[in-house]
Amino acid sequence: METNSESSHLAGGGSRNIERVAIIGAGWTGRQIAGQMVTHGVRVILCDESSGALNTSRAWILSNLNAFESQGYWPATSREQVDERLELVHPDFLFGGDQAATVVAGVRGVGLVLECIPEQVALKRRVLKRASEVFGETTIVASNSSYFVPSTFSKHVRHPERYAHFHFHVPIWKATVVDVAAGPQTSEETLGRLSLLAHKIGQTPIVQRRENSGYVFNAMLKSVLKSALELLDRDVATAEDIDLAWRKATGMPIGPFGIMDQIGLDILLQTMSNGRFVDGDDVWSPLIAKLQPYIDAGHLGVKTGKGFYDYPVDKD
Repeated sequence: METNSESSHLAGGGSRNIERVAIIGAGWTGRQIAGQMVTHGVRVILCDESSGALNTSRAWILSNLNAFESQGYWPATSREQVDERLELVHPDFLFGGDQAATVVAGVRGVGLVLECIPEQVALKRRVLKRASEVFGETTIVASNSSYFVPSTFSKHVRHPERYAHFHFHVPIWKATVVDVAAGPQTSEETLGRLSLLAHKIGQTPIVQRRENSGYVFNAMLKSVLKSALELLDRDVATAEDIDLAWRKATGMPIGPFGIMDQIGLDILLQTMSNGRFVDGDDVWSPLIAKLQPYIDAGHLGVKTGKGFYDYPVDKD
């Protein structure tokens, strides 16, 4: 039986419109999501064990305000508005066992808690399970996972009808597409609220009611990146020439190796490592071997200033 979604329930998670979000993980993707949200008027609690990651995230958002506004990616936002809307906290603030009063204050009014932590199934399962225990049943619990399907985690979440995947594509301010993916028990209410939030923050929601590894775009992109790495592994051409062929033939401004740099080579490594359990070591091990030297050297792509290519790095 359906309810009136405009007026029903949501006492713990606020109104149908999500106005406050808790983001777990202040890494490269988490900070982009936080920036996209706060500049579009959403209040964000950004949570990470590392105070350095939290401070770097805030500095990154502030350093890009003027540039992204002038390029039409973010609406005009002042430093004061960022400080008003962005709260930086340690996980104990939301999940601390002995800090009951702090926990209650921290979760009040949160309409969505979104995990943006590394692609490690045990870690994600633990965080999502705990989030569903701490946050009220009307607060949506979601994952930004780029590889795992929702059913991997939904069975560990209390009230799984409020669980879905809310997966962003980097760079978020340019890609402007977010996957809203349902698990076996996800409600239409949950999909609708996440879609409204996507529109509010300048993203286009791609709603998926049937599970598919890699969602829509990533499922297609996987084949392109895999083919590019195979060409490199066979020494058919350099990364630069492979990208050149792609750019010239498609008219796109960036090629497969440039895309990998944008995603982050460490993120790709995690995804490929998970892929070995599905496709086997013979498929992925040679390709992982091509990424490993870059990762070992700390050259992870755009976020570190160097990957397959070199990039300018903000000094702020």
